[in-house]
Amino acid sequence: MKHSFGALMLFTCLYAVTACNNNPQKPQVTDPTMPVVEHIDSSAKKAEKNKATALASMEAFNGHNVDVILKDVAADVTDYGDGSGMVVKSKDTIKAMMSQYFKAFPDAKGENFSAMADGNKVAVFGTWSGKFTNEFMGMKPTGKSFKYDDVDIFTFNDGGQITSHRNVQSSKVMWMQLGVNMK
Repeated sequence: MKHSFGALMLFTCLYAVTACNNNPQKPQVTDPTMPVVEHIDSSAKKAEKNKATALASMEAFNGHNVDVILKDVAADVTDYGDGSGMVVKSKDTIKAMMSQYFKAFPDAKGENFSAMADGNKVAVFGTWSGKFTNEFMGMKPTGKSFKYDDVDIFTFNDGGQITSHRNVQSSKVMWMQLGVNMK
């Protein structure tokens, strides 16, 4: 009985070794519907690049140089804001509005930025503040300050350009803090 058990163990070990070493060059069968590792790596790199681009744009905001802020923005970009106001289309229109904004709020800044990227979408979290010291789109300055947290959501094209922007916080929060009745 001892010999047959020993033979069985030896056979089992030899079978396992032979089976594991049989045709070691044979490729594993993969599901063609599953993403390939290279695609995942490429997508992750693209998402990280988009995240870095969005963060650089947000950091550039503090320098008030509109050309630097918009350097990675597509010409046909769309800014949806929080969805409660008008939709702004084109880089040139956004540039003009931002220039007016910086004149009205010369100390406007963003801080405490952090970001998350998923595919061609990037969400940037930050705190915004400024003081309303000059006229803005016909509104007289109040001399009051605002400060609020917001999330900016950017969509990128395959070329790494921002094609759309949305923000989560309603602009009414800012205007209320500034003492402006937006009805």
